[in-house]
Amino acid sequence: MTRFSLPWAFLALAVLGLLASGPALAAGFMVRENSAEGLATSHAGDGSRATDPHTVFANPAGMTRLQADGFELGAVGVLPSMTFSGGATQATPAGPVPVAGNNGGDSFKAALVPNLYGVMRLTDNLSAGLAVTAPFGNSSKYDSNWVGRYLGIKTMAVSADINPAIAWQIDSAWSVGAGLSAQYFKLDVTSAINQAAIFGPGVPDASWRFKASDWAFGYNLGVLVDLGGTRVGLTYRSSIHHKIEGDLDFTGASPLLGMISGPASAKTQLPATTGLSITSEITPDLSVSADVQFSQWSVFKNVTIESQNPPFPNVQGYRDSWMVAVGGVYKLDDQWSIKSGIAFDETPVTSRYRAVTLADTDRYLLGVGAEVKLTDSMTLEAAYGHSFAFNHPNMNSSVNNTDTITHSTTLNGRYDVNVDLVGLSFRYSI
Repeated sequence: MTRFSLPWAFLALAVLGLLASGPALAAGFMVRENSAEGLATSHAGDGSRATDPHTVFANPAGMTRLQADGFELGAVGVLPSMTFSGGATQATPAGPVPVAGNNGGDSFKAALVPNLYGVMRLTDNLSAGLAVTAPFGNSSKYDSNWVGRYLGIKTMAVSADINPAIAWQIDSAWSVGAGLSAQYFKLDVTSAINQAAIFGPGVPDASWRFKASDWAFGYNLGVLVDLGGTRVGLTYRSSIHHKIEGDLDFTGASPLLGMISGPASAKTQLPATTGLSITSEITPDLSVSADVQFSQWSVFKNVTIESQNPPFPNVQGYRDSWMVAVGGVYKLDDQWSIKSGIAFDETPVTSRYRAVTLADTDRYLLGVGAEVKLTDSMTLEAAYGHSFAFNHPNMNSSVNNTDTITHSTTLNGRYDVNVDLVGLSFRYSI
């Protein structure tokens, strides 16, 4: 087996991946779309297939099964749509009156989510690798004059995760792996303030913006056992605690409000994920896979912005969630393979705590893709996925349908949510 050692190239590509990382949509705001193969199979077999470098992130133990050193570079384009239909009212002494404005337009924005993986064999039984991904993200921006502007206008959450890992092949059946994650997280949130509700009709809106970021650390573990034609993987990715620090700024606010622009911070905890994955070689040309993933989203209860002003609470109230996926890979010949999968992805967002920043709901995922070997060393893979919303999420019963500053504006209505995804990966083996 050919050896290679390119730590500086890995580092340069890692930084490139970090700088290019963009926001995207997944169940909650977790981004599972980190390879074309994962997109094509709807993530069935992510933790047990172990045939390509992206196993570094999915299950580091799988690195010991790779037949050659190499790297994988790719991106997933996320083409989401989220439109609102409904209205808002403002409480007055004479009774509620409609809030002027529009429905906000298509509030979800397209994103490109890059990924990078590299693997090299250190000894006959020891392998090392690096994964650079964007595991969390969300991007929404409504028209500035939409009826729900007092509940939120813009939300951008961006992450980048640099994850070196190592794997040890214990014997012909068992392998274990572990990695360390250095994770960057950035949050940028903007909302309007209904000054007319405080000072009377004709007073223009003010706005506030919170922009902050942080680096924090976590880890991941993996076990892979080959039972002879069937592989079973068990994975764990730890929760990561972030204390994001930055600034809270006010624009157009009356001095009578007493709001002070300046340093601000917030604490947030991103969920741990546990996965069980099985891949079985039915024939030399056909493999089928199944995955079950559990995400501990219940740690994400609220995000409170602390500053010189009274706290700005943002109640999230997430619940733990599950994803179940099945899929397969069929080898047409020595050059071409086709892949497909379907999954049920449970949202951690509940009707009681739904927010305009992410009007999420349960969804089905359907993926298809094809892989072609260009040469003995180079492989290209393309995939398409679609997310089918289980229902139309609404704001009617949410505690977050009232603005948090004046408590006078209430939003009612429903969302139409759709997501298309297109992925491309290039792999090079040495």
